[in-house]
Amino acid sequence: MFTFRTSITLAVATFVVALAGLLIAIQVRSLRLATHEAASAYMDAASAKALGRLHSELSSISSIVNVLASSSSVADSDDRSETGRAIPLFKAALHEMPQMDSIYVGFANGAWLQVRRTSDLTEDQRAKLRAPANADIVINLVRPTAAGELPMRRVFQDRQGSEVDEIDFWKYGYDARTRPWYTQTMKIGRTFVTEPYLSFNLGAPVMTVAAPLQGKVTGVLAADLKLDSFSAFVQAQRPGPNGTATIFDQAGSLIAHPDFVELLENAMIDPARSQLPNIGEIKDGLIASVLRMSRNLGVDEGSVEDNRGHGYLFRLTSFTLSDGYRASILLVAAQDDFVQNVRKVQFTGLILAMVVGAAFIPMVWIFGNRMARSLNAIAAQAGKLQNLAQPDPVPVTSYIAEIHDLGSTVNLAQRAIWSFAHFVPKEIVRGVLDNSISTRLGGIKQEITLIFTDVQGFTTIAESVDPDLLMQQTSRYFSALSQAFLAEGGTIDKFIGDAVMVFWNAPAPQADHVARACRAALAARAAGERLNAEFAAEGWKPFITRFGIHVGEAVVGNVGSTERMNYTALGNTVNLAARLEGLNKQVGTTILVSEAVYSRVRDQFKFRAFDAVMAKGMSIETRIYGLDGGAA
Repeated sequence: MFTFRTSITLAVATFVVALAGLLIAIQVRSLRLATHEAASAYMDAASAKALGRLHSELSSISSIVNVLASSSSVADSDDRSETGRAIPLFKAALHEMPQMDSIYVGFANGAWLQVRRTSDLTEDQRAKLRAPANADIVINLVRPTAAGELPMRRVFQDRQGSEVDEIDFWKYGYDARTRPWYTQTMKIGRTFVTEPYLSFNLGAPVMTVAAPLQGKVTGVLAADLKLDSFSAFVQAQRPGPNGTATIFDQAGSLIAHPDFVELLENAMIDPARSQLPNIGEIKDGLIASVLRMSRNLGVDEGSVEDNRGHGYLFRLTSFTLSDGYRASILLVAAQDDFVQNVRKVQFTGLILAMVVGAAFIPMVWIFGNRMARSLNAIAAQAGKLQNLAQPDPVPVTSYIAEIHDLGSTVNLAQRAIWSFAHFVPKEIVRGVLDNSISTRLGGIKQEITLIFTDVQGFTTIAESVDPDLLMQQTSRYFSALSQAFLAEGGTIDKFIGDAVMVFWNAPAPQADHVARACRAALAARAAGERLNAEFAAEGWKPFITRFGIHVGEAVVGNVGSTERMNYTALGNTVNLAARLEGLNKQVGTTILVSEAVYSRVRDQFKFRAFDAVMAKGMSIETRIYGLDGGAA
């Protein structure tokens, strides 16, 4: 038989060396070209998504703006109110066009009406508006007075359209007629897209689509596209995990940038800089390097390295947003991001490598599959060791010497431990296996609850029954009691003739160990009564069981010699539990408990009180109670 190490090493090494040699030769030559092609394709897709999204959003907003600018509810009167017919239209448009931040209309007399969602604003922006927590819509209304003043009322509505708050600003200072979106639209007389700017009341970066009113009054209707959320979308389309996507207009104002929010914050707090971030203010990093290269060399596509020597590919593309308004998109892709995407380009090389390695695949697969089945079977047998499950009838075999020996050893260990668990409580076996129970002599003092049992008149029964039949009857009796004790988590210490010693709260702690012992005794008594009915039907004498239960401190641990030891409990608590069992005969009961047990679980079970007695071997009197059953 071959050894496991030799077999695996020869089979895998032969396959890997033959295949890897050919792969490396092919991949070295094709990697660079494949990386460039993959990055270029990715940049094409990223550019199409970003520009398509921007054009789509501006086009959709433009369509709704033109429709609303022709509505009689908006364009036939400049006398606005908080409940006018235009407000439901604006709200419906915001619902249908989530990319819009707000819709508003300004009139030649100075009136201005705006409807804005608040649900997608930041906490700072909501604070600027003084929006209540349950506000979903805010309506801003400027109505000019006879004296020409422009006070504003701000009304907040919830999702159901109910008013939740309103604020009056008597000197708000907003005159729509002076804003660029109004003046430029009135100047050209058609739909107009503004350059990026900061909105008046929020200070948020926006682009506005505006159109002149087509009705009885003069004015402009407009809607805003928030650039901070659009910038986040553009960055999500970047070419590769370490790539970037930047959009800026002909004046250099940023429309999208990976650090748009941070640049905006710096621009707003630094009085030496313009309000909106500008591409010209970026002096360091890859974007600055690409812009310098494009400006100095007149190239719109190429490669560049960062300060750590990592290679990047870039592409700078110009496009038109509206009449006379142009912008550019700059995409930067890290070459390392596309090394894993060159599989298609390397397909030919992989085919050749697979042909060479094809002769090895069936042998390696079959060989490995057989070893895997053997190892899995051994692992399953090893898992049974912890569960103390019955061992498999035959060990796992293999042509590999080490696996064959391992299968035999595991099966032998499984049989040994499974057999061992029939002579020693399983909890103790598990404790020894997981090292929670020491195998050294000695113990610790802890509180436990004990049960001692005994069969009434067993000596007389034994004298009159055939030993073989007595052994069968006793085994059935112990099995019935054991099931009742184990069901409540008891540790069966030993069988002493016809008696059983069981304790709780060791080796594993049990918070309700006293109640467990009482339930176990009642269950064992019931099991004994059912078993006695079977004995009677078979012509055997019944086994009347008496139980003694006590709780207290005892020394629990290993007793014996270094060659043979027993995990058990010692002390006065153990002795008193044994004495209580014997007192059943004196008071005419089957289950007696100590006062310590009674005081712990008197609310959970039915007891009968008896006078205090002096148990044999004890120096003080003990109050005893008969356990009759569970509490009603």
